[in-house]
Amino acid sequence: MSYLHDLGIVCSLGNNKEQVFNSLINQPKKEYLTPWQQAVDSDKVFHCGQVQLNTGEMPDLSSFPLQFQSRNNQLALLAYQQIEVTVKRLLNGICSSRIAVVLGTSTSGIKEGEAARAAHKNVNSWPENYHYSVQEMVSPADFIAEITGAKGPVYTISTACSSSAKSLASARSLLNSDLVDMVICGGVDTLSHLPNNGFNSLESIAKQFCNPLSAERDGINIGEGAALFVMAKQSAKIKLKGVGETSDAYHISAPHPEGKGAKTAMIQALNDAVLTADNIHYINLHGTATIKNDQMEAQAVSDVFGTKVPCSSTKRFTGHTLGAAGGIEAGLLWLLLSSKNIEQKIPVNKSDFGIDANLDKVGIAQGERCVSLENVLSNSFAFGGNNISIILGKENE
Repeated sequence: MSYLHDLGIVCSLGNNKEQVFNSLINQPKKEYLTPWQQAVDSDKVFHCGQVQLNTGEMPDLSSFPLQFQSRNNQLALLAYQQIEVTVKRLLNGICSSRIAVVLGTSTSGIKEGEAARAAHKNVNSWPENYHYSVQEMVSPADFIAEITGAKGPVYTISTACSSSAKSLASARSLLNSDLVDMVICGGVDTLSHLPNNGFNSLESIAKQFCNPLSAERDGINIGEGAALFVMAKQSAKIKLKGVGETSDAYHISAPHPEGKGAKTAMIQALNDAVLTADNIHYINLHGTATIKNDQMEAQAVSDVFGTKVPCSSTKRFTGHTLGAAGGIEAGLLWLLLSSKNIEQKIPVNKSDFGIDANLDKVGIAQGERCVSLENVLSNSFAFGGNNISIILGKENE
């Protein structure tokens, strides 16, 4: 069994579990995406999901080797500090070689690489405080392993927007294979020029706010953040019940228009969890608010669930946090299932416009209170047709 004992989370909704849950459920009308004038190398100003911490409030990494000194690892540490007590409690009696770290990211320390490149352009030499390894994808996993003393498998998954959801699936495999007894898993990504410029060149960034499922949708807002879970074999109140993974290989950046891989991933997750569509009480959509994603995802969800299950995209709240998206959205599901959600509410599908009438019909979440909130599903769909659906659920008493 793969139980999720604790969560550490930081994103534009807040800097800990309490802030994030309160913002998502109790203050949904507030705008959490804010203008970032340095989003791209142009005069454009895009709204992004920014972690709202002043420089002095970020963890000091100066005592760590240069290759760990990045904003990405600062965000990872902010999340880890929230689960540290749980980690230490579960570590009791566990050999360090039986502890793993599996994270997802798509940018790692590229922000620091961008700053170093700019400095090199001006003086024709690299800054003394820059270490190329800070950009390596494994950096955040190595960093968390450094903090915890984990000596088991330590690696990072980088499959674009499905990265950190796949880290949970990979963590479960490690536990089920009896290679380890505990895994710190999740993901982290940081705002930087590279992804913003890339999506801008694809004409996929919203002019202002993203509008998931709307006929007026015109693209994404990029965000940043981190979510870390403590996954272990010991029983806990919330567990990873089901996983479904597929690969379309349809197009390098566009999803399969009929959502074939997305549909299969959801069906696989249901089968893996030994559940039916009727057992799912909420779906967190990948919901990027791009024309093609929302069209294919609505078709796939409609085919599997019809209109009975309430669905919403939370990217209007967090922005699209790229490699961290699957982990952060799994974190939101964890919070919905936790004791914090006394009223069993689900997030509204926030948009400035109505639902696109041309999309296949799905249930649209209105921020309502659920009679039963036991099993919830999250979709993450990435470039290259790399799809994953995960189901979190409450442990049966």
